[in-house]
Amino acid sequence: MVPLTDERVYVSVDDTCVRVRMSWLGGADIPLEQIAGIGSLRWPPWGGLGVRLGGGMVAFVASSGPAVAIELSQPLRVRAPLRWTAGRIVVSVEDADGFTSAIAERRDAL
Repeated sequence: MVPLTDERVYVSVDDTCVRVRMSWLGGADIPLEQIAGIGSLRWPPWGGLGVRLGGGMVAFVASSGPAVAIELSQPLRVRAPLRWTAGRIVVSVEDADGFTSAIAERRDAL
């Protein structure tokens, strides 16, 4: 049996983009200049785990709970695990406030 998730979402923020990886399930490289907005939310237990697709959104979630929604200024092609176009990317993280602050800080430096 193959697990649906490795129970981890890896994120990093650098001077040009936010990188999201979830093992073989997918990932996204989100250019900072394409980020139109950032918000916090709680991913519901009934929302499912792994890479979730729907309505122009991709969610990389390892657990229910804190998550960050990244709204894009234009659709972005991501791997989920096949190619998918998203206008919104949701990422489950332990420190939503810290992740949001890191993105905002780098965006402000552009």
